[in-house]
Amino acid sequence: MSMAHKAFLFDTETFHSTIEPVMKACVANPEAARKYICEHYSQFQSPYTGEVLDEDWEDEFDSPTLQVYFDILLTACYDVDDDMGLGYMWDAVNDLIAELDVFDDSQVAVLGRELIIGDVQVDPGMMGLRLVDGSEVPGIRDVLCNHRDDVGKIELDNLSDDVEPEECIEAYDDLCNLYEEAADQSKGLLFAF
Repeated sequence: MSMAHKAFLFDTETFHSTIEPVMKACVANPEAARKYICEHYSQFQSPYTGEVLDEDWEDEFDSPTLQVYFDILLTACYDVDDDMGLGYMWDAVNDLIAELDVFDDSQVAVLGRELIIGDVQVDPGMMGLRLVDGSEVPGIRDVLCNHRDDVGKIELDNLSDDVEPEECIEAYDDLCNLYEEAADQSKGLLFAF
């Protein structure tokens, strides 16, 4: 069985201006992340429960690793409880977009791009975490929406064994709506599994 795709509106401006520098500093010294979180704990959520951190936040995390610190820091840029992902339909939509052949890298629209800080790939759950920068969202949205009519011309029966064509089209529309929402709010997207 495939993993469930999660997607969140992501504040890439806050990420680049505030969180990314902290993440860069903590690659060399993870204590920098702990210190920053201690000083600003109310700006973060538990990536596991969605609750806003309190002054006893460290009690939830046993010996946090660099990836756990990354996971916490990223919550300053998105709402953990606002998952708008494609669930188990992501793979079929990814195949559909590849069939459309409208992107240089067909997976970016569904999966985003790897996030590398220093020489470390950010992947707290070790199941995949990727971003689409806010500056890329309008272009991807336009390509997806402009090719919506082409979706009906593709042999959808060949894309996935377990997916009905109508479900695939509905999930494609969900992805278009996700990009529309992100563009309307001038946000990027964070994708995870």
